[in-house]
Amino acid sequence: MARRTLTRREFFSLAGMAGLGALAGCSRSEAPAPSDDALERATVLDEAAPDELAVLAIGDVLVHQRVWESGVRADGTRAYDHLFAQVADDVAAADVAVVGQETILGGEGLGLSGYPTFNSPQEIGDAEVAAGFDVSLGASNHALDKGMAGIESALSYWRSAHPEVLVTGIADSQEAFDVIPLVELEGHRIAVLNYTYGTNGIPLPQPWAVRLLDEARIAEDAEAARAAGAEAILAFPHWGVEYAAGPSDDQRRWAQVLADAGVDAIIGSHPHVMQPFEVIEDADGRAVPVFWSLGNFTSTSPRKDTMVGAMAQVSLRFDGGREVTSCTLTPLVTHRADGTAFTTYRLRDYTEELAAANQVRLVSGCADFSLPWCVDFCAERLGDGFDAASGALVWEA
Repeated sequence: MARRTLTRREFFSLAGMAGLGALAGCSRSEAPAPSDDALERATVLDEAAPDELAVLAIGDVLVHQRVWESGVRADGTRAYDHLFAQVADDVAAADVAVVGQETILGGEGLGLSGYPTFNSPQEIGDAEVAAGFDVSLGASNHALDKGMAGIESALSYWRSAHPEVLVTGIADSQEAFDVIPLVELEGHRIAVLNYTYGTNGIPLPQPWAVRLLDEARIAEDAEAARAAGAEAILAFPHWGVEYAAGPSDDQRRWAQVLADAGVDAIIGSHPHVMQPFEVIEDADGRAVPVFWSLGNFTSTSPRKDTMVGAMAQVSLRFDGGREVTSCTLTPLVTHRADGTAFTTYRLRDYTEELAAANQVRLVSGCADFSLPWCVDFCAERLGDGFDAASGALVWEA
């Protein structure tokens, strides 16, 4: 959770929702009753109702074998705090922090595996919670890599080990699928909608297992979110073309669908590389910021450009309505190394010494990976809005 605002955490169940998990929040006397029976849980971080809240998101946690091996200790146990250590301060400072968990946390019972059919250790989730993440995104093309068993194992883990975390995009029942994914904090409700373009050709074992991009579904979800009291709606689509420098026509089409449905900001993933930031308009001329792709947060993808991802920060103002007041895109660099030296830095904190030791340089065609290469890549990819001195792109409404 966001450490700066957390004052306490009390859990209670909603009548009529038995078996769907605990609802994280204030006691019934302190928080308004949810307005929709489909609301399963919310996360309440503070009692005050500020005018502005900060949402942070990172790109795909793509757990290749070398990634999960980095946390294996001598006694066989596993820990992964090192993966998030360099950005933990930013995560903790946010009011809502979102992690893109691309690979399913099915755990060792299903057999840990990397590319091409992933199954990741559940201790990754422990590290995400320790870093301060509040929301885990599950809808990705790898969501069904272990079939329905993987989804069931992952959701069982989250509910038992970290019931305060909102997991969205995957479900193990129709009832769970119908839950409106809301985060409630400091008197405000924010909907977190997560979709994927597909599941690598693996058929859905149930129509509710993974949330797919679908025009009718998006419209229905947005309407249900507003009916459940959401003041703002954020969309996290898993979309696009792998390694593409910019958005595809398909991404642009879905972005317009999301904007026209009333989404306030769109934060994308899947291409494995950082793509530009842009502001589009909905049918009524309302500005909707779009992070086309945050790229990978962690991976051992064998390309230089996959080592440079991004962190998105969105400021929301609530003052008789809602408004996105600013967005920041902060480039990140995955540092491939042995053991707990494997981590991800902000570009502004990265050094030429670190770049020279990054093991991506051992991959064919990547020997010229360097700090100047990373800076030039960001400048080319993000355009004039990128400030190399601060290591960020900032947009203000």
